[in-house]
Amino acid sequence: MKTAGKYLADGIIENSSPTSGVRSKESVFRILSPVLCILSFGLYGCSVGQYFQRQELSVERLSVSYYQTKLKTSSSLDVLRMIRASESELGPRFAGTHLLGQSDTAIASMGQSKDGYKTWFTIVAFDENNMTAKRKHFYLVDEKAVVKPTDIRHFQIVPKPGLMFDSEMILPAEVLDRPYVTREARQIAALKQVAEELRKDVDELSQDNQTLAVSGMLINQVFKTVLLELDRSPLLAENLSDKNGVQFNHSSFDKGRIYMTIEDSVVTVKIRLGVFMRSEF
Repeated sequence: MKTAGKYLADGIIENSSPTSGVRSKESVFRILSPVLCILSFGLYGCSVGQYFQRQELSVERLSVSYYQTKLKTSSSLDVLRMIRASESELGPRFAGTHLLGQSDTAIASMGQSKDGYKTWFTIVAFDENNMTAKRKHFYLVDEKAVVKPTDIRHFQIVPKPGLMFDSEMILPAEVLDRPYVTREARQIAALKQVAEELRKDVDELSQDNQTLAVSGMLINQVFKTVLLELDRSPLLAENLSDKNGVQFNHSSFDKGRIYMTIEDSVVTVKIRLGVFMRSEF
């Protein structure tokens, strides 16, 4: 990628040519406009945040039904309403395929952007007795993601692929109450339970949805990669609850991080891969 200085140098050379004319200047300024917007935000009101907001995928919009769903509280009817409301507000950029799958005890919302670069799903599973939420998962793959910079060292204008996964679930008593030799063994057992329940939820809801099936295969492969790393180095599980989580390598997204906490009976898992790796948990 050219630097701002290189762009400026190109502009001087082109404009010095007697045959370049107005079109050359327009081309240079069209190329330079995003860079100048960033460099001059303090003087002209064109902020870095505004520039990246125009470019980035709104993760907040796509995950709104996931975060609005409360375990042990939200009913299946509540979740269905949240999903429908959030899909109706996605707008023309996200008016691709929005498929809603529903089984006896789970609901899935699947979507893709018009350009096909973004794929996401939200799955919520319910307790069979009172039909309140007991598990929820949010997954997003963006093949051309642009993220906001965390500081001046982390400008990222060129789109790059990234994967994001969040999950919360009520752990069954047999996992919580089982005697473990170490704390790390308990952490790994909880993570395996999340991976297994996710696999079951996707299998149940993806029988007529190939996109959901493929997405499920990808995130299952991510869990296998993490669990293999923890099997090799069990002490790493101690760092799962640290603010930076545990870093691991991935064949498709280069590097990733995973974070997990257990509070009372609820386990929370967050995974960031590729360009999303620098995102805060």
